[in-house]
Amino acid sequence: MNVTNEDAVQSLAQVEEVMAKTRQSLVSAYAGSFLVLWGFIWVVSYLGTYVFPEWANWIWNISSALGAIGTFFVIRHQFGQGPVKRNPSDKQFLLRTILFWPLVFAYAFVWLSIFKPGNGIEFNAFLVTVIMFAYVVMGRWFDSWLMSTLGIVITGFTLVGFHLVPAEYYCLWMAFTAGGGLLGTGLYMKLRWR
Repeated sequence: MNVTNEDAVQSLAQVEEVMAKTRQSLVSAYAGSFLVLWGFIWVVSYLGTYVFPEWANWIWNISSALGAIGTFFVIRHQFGQGPVKRNPSDKQFLLRTILFWPLVFAYAFVWLSIFKPGNGIEFNAFLVTVIMFAYVVMGRWFDSWLMSTLGIVITGFTLVGFHLVPAEYYCLWMAFTAGGGLLGTGLYMKLRWR
């Protein structure tokens, strides 16, 4: 059987396309649920902080605890009956992602101890941009343009909110741009990337 250069190039292109779809499917299977969960938490928390600014610490502490519990259940589902159970080789993918986040937050708190933000908006903008940097890194790590773009866009929205939006509207701005961005992207991944 003679294989021409054109046939070989076409076959390699098809292999690349299958690999790209597989990566997209993996990212969607794992990231989509987390984006929906945390997007919802951010929307509710930012709106709650906008309406009840005096309760901001309680709102964020409780919602972060609920998010951590929700994250635990999503991970448990993915290990127990989700994509990881169907394809055990995906365990490494999920474990790498799970171990990445504590490191991100450890470094964020190290940097916070050095830079000491002066108010809640500075603290929030710092944490959001650190988290979005992690999304950019994960996007490059897993070859997901959507995750990287999400991180860059929400970072841009955060900078606009921090520098241009009046302080009393910052949380409202972040509810729709940051929380809504995560939630919308997660829903898009869950519904369109099957």
